[in-house]
Amino acid sequence: MGDWRMVCEACGHAEPLDAAAWRCPVCGGAFTLRGPDRLDPGAIDPAAPGLWRYHATLPVPLAAATSLGEGMTPLVPGTLLGRPVRFKLDALLPTGSFKDRGAAVLVAHLRRLGRRRIIVDSSGNAAAAMAGYSAAAGLDCAVYAPASASPGKLVQSRAYGATVVPVTGSREAVARAAQEAAAADPGAVYASHNWHPVFVEGVKTWLLEVWEQLGQRLPAACFIPTGGGSALVGAARACAALAGPPPALVAAQPAACAPLAAVAPGGTDVPTVTPGTTIAEGTRIAAPARPRQMLAAVRETGGWVEAVPEEEIVAALRELWQQGLYVEPTAAVGAAAFRQAVRRGQAIPEGEVVVLLTGSGLKATDTIATLLG
Repeated sequence: MGDWRMVCEACGHAEPLDAAAWRCPVCGGAFTLRGPDRLDPGAIDPAAPGLWRYHATLPVPLAAATSLGEGMTPLVPGTLLGRPVRFKLDALLPTGSFKDRGAAVLVAHLRRLGRRRIIVDSSGNAAAAMAGYSAAAGLDCAVYAPASASPGKLVQSRAYGATVVPVTGSREAVARAAQEAAAADPGAVYASHNWHPVFVEGVKTWLLEVWEQLGQRLPAACFIPTGGGSALVGAARACAALAGPPPALVAAQPAACAPLAAVAPGGTDVPTVTPGTTIAEGTRIAAPARPRQMLAAVRETGGWVEAVPEEEIVAALRELWQQGLYVEPTAAVGAAAFRQAVRRGQAIPEGEVVVLLTGSGLKATDTIATLLG
């Protein structure tokens, strides 16, 4: 598609954007995209719907878009531990999470390629986003989900018309089941939010919006809930599209499942960890698919990794709720990381600090009710 191509993060093997591969066929690594991805401010199209205002730097043409109005979520002032921050409210996107950004662009891409049935694996937010945008684009969607996933999140996918297939076992077992189902169905495509690089290109728009909302300048630091890494890597892709020094990108993970925090100093390998129990279930990914891109996003921007304990996540949730920000536990991991960094005396760059809030509290009513007693 144009000058865009998919390039393996591990071995450098390249495939055209319209190839059927979702991961490198040579070494199994994750793809990133290379193409005309610099953003000329004059090319922003305010007449385009939602995030498609940035279609000049997206790998899918505007003519292929099916929009639900996603994009330009509020950037609001607030505080954490008395320190001023700005919250990016991606919990207000159409299906209730930041995953709508990636789903909007990936579904448009697959529909343009003539795909009519997609298979995804997700524990909740990505399932809802892919199911919702598939419904809007007229595509069939099947969701493979952990049998232990929150039923409330999967109800949303079913409401959009998706078929939900529960899978017993680990998160990796769920992904394998989805991949095998797609391989056995010649009319289907595996549309993984954790693997497909087009998904990340949609997600990068959250920081492009922040740049616009701050008067065409980037913040000093961003605190980002990080599981599969699309919000973190997307932020790095947005930085690459813009001129000027990037913000420090801080990868926030629950201590119960923090593979980035387990990387040896100066190391390049992200180990697979044994995931513990965490209320931030959306970040409970023991072996992220795009580890090199995630490490590069942190290291090349002067950022770092924060592994936050459960009690800090709960404290951050309560502080957010008290400011009128009703988010789910996973969405509070970035705020918890900021609080922990402040308590530790971590040097945080001077200037605007943005905390990404990724998902609505309406996604986790049962969990929140338990926390409230």
